[in-house]
Amino acid sequence: MDKRLFKNLEKRKFDRKQLYYYLKVNHDETGILAGYLGDISLEGLMLFSKESVELKKVFNLRIDLDKEFGMEDNFVVDAESLWCEKDVNPEFFLIGFKFIGLDQAGADIVQYLIKKYGFTE
Repeated sequence: MDKRLFKNLEKRKFDRKQLYYYLKVNHDETGILAGYLGDISLEGLMLFSKESVELKKVFNLRIDLDKEFGMEDNFVVDAESLWCEKDVNPEFFLIGFKFIGLDQAGADIVQYLIKKYGFTE
């Protein structure tokens, strides 16, 4: 196992479900691609991104959920960047975020994404 991956698992304070379908995550205000969803839980998410981010900064992130996903709305959430490091693929960074103020509707969407696209333990 890659030592960096193991280090990230040790840093994690909550379980996440790894997704097998990488959803695009955009900055809500600009629509610019923030990265691709690597895994998610009710507490936060991890992105694969071409760009690094400033730590301890709150981002307004959006996952577009169209009819393909059986949903009418987008998932928009504030998330604080906790860590950022190079992936084993040097073209990408791995970025860990924790959700800020996730409401019940957001929690329902996260659970839906986990159920529909996540691996089961």
